[in-house]
Amino acid sequence: MYESTRLTDDQKRAFAELIRDAQKRFESDFDGYLGSLKHDLSPKIEARARVRGLMDTIRTLKGRLAEAAGGLRKLGFHVDEGMISIDYDAQGDMRREMEEVQRSALQEREKSIAKFRKAVFDVWSADDAGEAKKIVESVL
Repeated sequence: MYESTRLTDDQKRAFAELIRDAQKRFESDFDGYLGSLKHDLSPKIEARARVRGLMDTIRTLKGRLAEAAGGLRKLGFHVDEGMISIDYDAQGDMRREMEEVQRSALQEREKSIAKFRKAVFDVWSADDAGEAKKIVESVL
């Protein structure tokens, strides 16, 4: 068990610095995590934009094909009718999904930052080293 002694301001400063260092590591790790989210989702968003363009091209070409087939029929040729099937992605817009993931991640970040701030306040309110150590351990 810890010996119950009053904390000096220097000891409180040292505990608070440990918490601040832990917060900096957390923020650095979080920035990396957020960057990887953007890196992973950006190609999907770009692909989505290309898919829409290709679908528009198919629609345009399908209309032109129908006109050409009609012209051939008028000239007495037999034209087989074909169907082009396109699977439309029923999932929501990827941009909206990315924003939701980011919003959720930022909310979690704010909760963690609040936890670090509270820990600093609690260390400054601690009466002994054992109590301060428990506070610091809770955020490391």
